[in-house]
Amino acid sequence: MIKKKEELLIILIVVSLGLATAFYLYSIDKYSLLYYGDSTSHLVAARKMFDWSENTGLSQIGTVWLPLPHFLLVPFSSIDSLFFSGFAGTALSLISIAITSVLLYRIIQSLTGHSYIAFATALLYAANPNILYMGITAMTEAPFMLFFVGGAYYFQRWYQNLNSNKFHDLIKCSIFVSLATFCRYEGWFIPVFMLVIVGVFAIKQKSWDTKRKVSPMLLSLISFSCIAIWLIFNFLNYGDPFEFANAQFYSAASQAADRPYRDALYLQPLSVVNIYGTTAVAMFGPVILVGAALGIIFRKLLMGHSEKILLIFLALPPTFTVASLLIGIGEMSYWFNARFLMILSPLLIVAVSLFVFRTYKIIKKKPILVGIIFALFFYPAVTPALGVVTFIDATDGFNYIQTPYAVQVGEKMSRSYDDGTIYIMTGSAQEQRIMMSSGIALKNFDDITDFSTWKSSFKEPWLYDRWMIISKEPGSDAQGVIQYWDVHQEQLTQHYDLFYENTYYKILARK
Repeated sequence: MIKKKEELLIILIVVSLGLATAFYLYSIDKYSLLYYGDSTSHLVAARKMFDWSENTGLSQIGTVWLPLPHFLLVPFSSIDSLFFSGFAGTALSLISIAITSVLLYRIIQSLTGHSYIAFATALLYAANPNILYMGITAMTEAPFMLFFVGGAYYFQRWYQNLNSNKFHDLIKCSIFVSLATFCRYEGWFIPVFMLVIVGVFAIKQKSWDTKRKVSPMLLSLISFSCIAIWLIFNFLNYGDPFEFANAQFYSAASQAADRPYRDALYLQPLSVVNIYGTTAVAMFGPVILVGAALGIIFRKLLMGHSEKILLIFLALPPTFTVASLLIGIGEMSYWFNARFLMILSPLLIVAVSLFVFRTYKIIKKKPILVGIIFALFFYPAVTPALGVVTFIDATDGFNYIQTPYAVQVGEKMSRSYDDGTIYIMTGSAQEQRIMMSSGIALKNFDDITDFSTWKSSFKEPWLYDRWMIISKEPGSDAQGVIQYWDVHQEQLTQHYDLFYENTYYKILARK
């Protein structure tokens, strides 16, 4: 009963803290929950499944981004007030980090047997302002962390009860891991790791017959199910099972090649360690990092095999991130993509809990325990004054060149729109900013990119669309269509008048 009360208290604390932060930021700036460009894109991707002028439903899944977060956002995005404000993302992500905190509590309580230490260190996760901001936006990190840590929890339970001959925890682990792989690619290392560990364990059981050896390995294959679904989906829809990795303009590799961050990291391990390590210090503080390192050192000789396996499990997604930076797929700088460090947090929190527990076992004085916990929470408490790097990264992106002007265009359309469809030719990222700030149903937009020139409206918009929004510096996926209308400008002037113009955009209204 006490354990359940503590878990409910964790959820109450995290949700209260998250809502207070979200409403505070929203009161300062109504776009504060949408500062990340990707948060806007994820919300739009979810909304397009039921609010779009063309094919809705599963046809809007697309590629590159894994679809599970978009599916989970659909019910929240269906409410206009939540969608256009960004609170739809808060609803999903805040629930996710609250449950993740509970799962961390369970993992630590199982390792230490000390509920107070587990309670305090589990709260380090959501109490970190950098993670808390991610927990009130529509980014995919928070849902991923829920399924990732859930998989770690059930894997730990299964490994601690290897001789029970029961596999329900392994089944739950496989399901959670599979869902994690449907949120972010950082989870794709985990199924391979699971299959290897489960296979080695099964082979070592000399007393088991073939059926009992094969069963856990087959169950661990469930963790590959969503990866298989994604590969099949990409093959059936694009003719390439790896379209998500090869897509022009949109894939991580394509975007990394077009931006400057890759050159400083590609095959340069010292640069990767420097940027990753510096961001870790800024995000978690030196006390937690040193405490985590000492926790692993202190427990190295005393640590059971299941604890070592758990720490390796938790280290897999951060390892994926570092590897992607080294091979030129991932991008990171100070503080660009600081959010990647959120995936490191479960490993740090579990390791620091081992340090706290070991120190308490040696000293056995509660004031010392309280002092250590206070020191761990000190840096998160002062982080808002020092700088929340995930918030800084999001704010920098929101204030980057065209974005404020895209918001101006959306707000102008919000005030002026009465009816008709809107021909929007800006590129996907700019287009989504305009849509979100306009408050207009997405089905009223006729988006034109280099991939939609097949539309009848592309060359004769005056027959279909009352309004036109044109970017003067379009995204890479709309440069071809902009060039076409630069050549055929006279046709537009015959049918449209200039309605509004700023530095980067023009709004035309049909005569």
